[in-house]
Amino acid sequence: MWPLLKRWRDWAMHDLWPLSRIGGPHSQALAYSFEKAGLTLANQPIPWNAEAVVVEAQLHLKASLRRKGDFTLRLPGREPVAADSLRRDEADGRHRLFFRLTPPPAQTVVAELFWQGRSLGQLTLPVLDAAAFLAGLRLQLPTLNVRLGEQSVACQTFVATQCRGLVATALLVSPVSLAPLADLGVRVEFRSERGGAICDVPVPLCSSQLAGRQALLTAVPPRFPRRIGTWTATWYVADCALATHRVRAISQASFQRSLRVSDTRFLVESAKEGLRLCRQVPSLSTVARLGPCFMVSSREPGMAGLVKLQVHAQVPGAAKQPSPLEQTTLVTDGPTLFAPGTLDASDLAQVTTFELRQRGEVLGVLSLCPVPTATFTSEGGFKAPTEFAWTPTADEELTERLSKLMEGYKG
Repeated sequence: MWPLLKRWRDWAMHDLWPLSRIGGPHSQALAYSFEKAGLTLANQPIPWNAEAVVVEAQLHLKASLRRKGDFTLRLPGREPVAADSLRRDEADGRHRLFFRLTPPPAQTVVAELFWQGRSLGQLTLPVLDAAAFLAGLRLQLPTLNVRLGEQSVACQTFVATQCRGLVATALLVSPVSLAPLADLGVRVEFRSERGGAICDVPVPLCSSQLAGRQALLTAVPPRFPRRIGTWTATWYVADCALATHRVRAISQASFQRSLRVSDTRFLVESAKEGLRLCRQVPSLSTVARLGPCFMVSSREPGMAGLVKLQVHAQVPGAAKQPSPLEQTTLVTDGPTLFAPGTLDASDLAQVTTFELRQRGEVLGVLSLCPVPTATFTSEGGFKAPTEFAWTPTADEELTERLSKLMEGYKG
């Protein structure tokens, strides 16, 4: 009787009592990471093209239990994996047990840690396939910059003969790390809608970009468009197109025809108030210097182009007109402030208008003459005002005064 009870007691002590009662190891935490392109990334879904997966367990081990051969990691459908290394952390006295899985699992699985056949814990290894990775990629702010002279301008329309190069930029964003791109690759295809593809430009990512979840990418084609027409830049990851950006090249003549003056101002400099902009010309006796200011823009949407503009000061009756003020400026589809300089107030006594010209064509006029006042006669007529160069500013002032007049009439 007693021998039988003794054998049953010994079996229960060995197989049924928890590990904590027999001095077995205690698992504190399980974690995983994956390796790709020389990087080790933790706590992220494991991409389908990862090179290896490392599972780490933190354990409290007694000296008699520090044998890595007693530990295995089991995955469904695979042979048990032996521990790769066992290290002691001198800071807290715990041990770190590592398993290296090559090749990584092809789909999401649950890995279970065993010690001498007894389970110490489980860990889910999530696997990300190629389709899910590509579906999560987003290309934000795709932009085409055109080099015009020494400037690089983001635009949709440019002058073909002025282009000195193209630069395509975009922000690539992903909910997971960009490490899988080390195999897939990123490229930009520059294509002419008239003549077909120009070239494909690869866009390599550095290690810090692959480790992150967003990266600012830049592509510069070796050749740039010099012909009139529409050009596209399409961003690809593998064979998946993420975004397409279009830009249009126009002729110099079309650009010049699109120029217009939307508003005018005076640039005034005085000892008391310094430099300021005025809508109406002040008394020349109160200022030191004065110059014209034109708001120039293009009617072409998203335009960017260089143009040489001239400002001519008109002096009626003079045998020789003053030398023009000339300057090359960048004009877009928004108002561009063109103020080539100022003149001494004493030199403006005989000047009546400033004319903005481009290759001899007058784009706008800014008058220095005061706006004439209508003088009515006793018979109900009015005296004809002196000759006055009509400008957008005068038109705006007339509209404002008529609006006030109509409001007063309604009141």
